Amino acid sequence: MREAEQVFRVLLVAGMSALLPNLKGGSLSRPHFDALACHDAAASGASCQVCETKFKLCKGHYVYEPFTVVLFEAILTVLLGVLATFLAVSTRRGVQLLLDWRSVGLILPVGAIYAVGDLMDLAAARSVSGTTLLVAAQLRLPLCALLRWVLLRRGQSALQWLLLLVISLLCVGHVVHDLGDTVVAGEVGAEGSWIAASADELLRSLPLILGKCIISCGGAVHAEYFLQHSAMPLWVTQVHFKFATILGALAVAAWQGRRGGRIFASTWDGHLFSHLPPSTLPGDPRVPFFGGWDGNTWILAACLILNNFLVAEQMRKLTSVSKYVAYAFGLVMSYLAQLYEGRGFRWEQAASCLGIALAAVAYISVAPGKAKQG
Repeated sequence: MREAEQVFRVLLVAGMSALLPNLKGGSLSRPHFDALACHDAAASGASCQVCETKFKLCKGHYVYEPFTVVLFEAILTVLLGVLATFLAVSTRRGVQLLLDWRSVGLILPVGAIYAVGDLMDLAAARSVSGTTLLVAAQLRLPLCALLRWVLLRRGQSALQWLLLLVISLLCVGHVVHDLGDTVVAGEVGAEGSWIAASADELLRSLPLILGKCIISCGGAVHAEYFLQHSAMPLWVTQVHFKFATILGALAVAAWQGRRGGRIFASTWDGHLFSHLPPSTLPGDPRVPFFGGWDGNTWILAACLILNNFLVAEQMRKLTSVSKYVAYAFGLVMSYLAQLYEGRGFRWEQAASCLGIALAAVAYISVAPGKAKQG
């Protein structure tokens, strides 16, 4: 029964991890309406195909500012958490919970660290392609297991380490095959490589990429410990965490310079926006902050808010490593959805997805008590 519950939680997290990238992709302005879009993407070290699937790392493919979605969902999550707190407990008790400075002090550094991670992500994206970042992201599975052992003294059995290695390698293979189908060598980067703009830039970006992976995994390990040892209600925890996220997001936005001008612009200024919505001309009126949002963007924001509470609740029972295993399984769900929508079948990708699914189920099925406790 416990194993079935664990599998259900993993599938739920995997489903959200597969859904959100597709919603993020659907909220993009597609490159085909502007012939210069692909050129702009190549100049930034990414390909058009990668930009269609990435959220934070695209350059010039949005008619809205992605930062507004991040900030909006964080603010609304805080408001919903405050409302839930006062509906669940008395006003006095609610204030005590929300102003628990010990809890706030534990979570605020995580938000600040994630903000630093975002800065590293953005800095690395200027030198390497989205492909490189996607491949590097697969390092997080074994890295998270290692950090969990170092920080929490919670190890893995030999079988679990083997399964994590297999899952990571299969994920890398899947990503390479996936992007290799659509990215032509020479389309991206000065050196004709779809992995990086140049060998020197890749070497300079490696510390940033590794730093982002360490920060993400460290945050996941911290979240595991905090969520599973805190007596705070989930909605209060989300208020504290998203408040930290808001501060971190504002710090990142301030570091990025002209972003504030684009966010609050009341007209579509050609000097601020590299791409305009279809049938829009420079000088046309624009809604500040929400400019460029459409139905897809609103659905994305709503799902991000739901994800904040849904996944956090599952993380009270799952380990940080299981979360990344679930993300890997999300690749399988995403690939199945693409096949359903008419994508061409490739046996290499199908084999890698089957291997990921089997290894993920096998990892979850290993009883936690059999893992070595450091």
